[in-house]
Amino acid sequence: MSEELVPGRESFGDGFGQQPPFFDDPILAVIAALVCAANIGLLLILLFTYVASYRKLKSQFSLGLVIFATLLIVQNIIFIFFLVLREGFHGPGMGFPVLSLSIIEFGALLVLLKITWI
Repeated sequence: MSEELVPGRESFGDGFGQQPPFFDDPILAVIAALVCAANIGLLLILLFTYVASYRKLKSQFSLGLVIFATLLIVQNIIFIFFLVLREGFHGPGMGFPVLSLSIIEFGALLVLLKITWI
């Protein structure tokens, strides 16, 4: 009487109407994509600030910050592409870790934005 488990359809608990854990909610990946879009917005603000600083100072450090912000923008665009268009990171339990990383990056970018504008 054993049932074959199909990927993405594993049972939770005794299988009598129990809901999957919060970590398996696929909507979390969509929320992560929205947080990535917010990250891109913050990164664009930082990028324009760093470009203006580089034009004014011609500093290698400012150029490094321009490259850093550009690469993070590319990373977030690729991340959104996989989350939304390619339906990547949608395996069981992947929504919460992906969302967590996006929120942590958002917090780090807020700190960077704050110290950039002091």
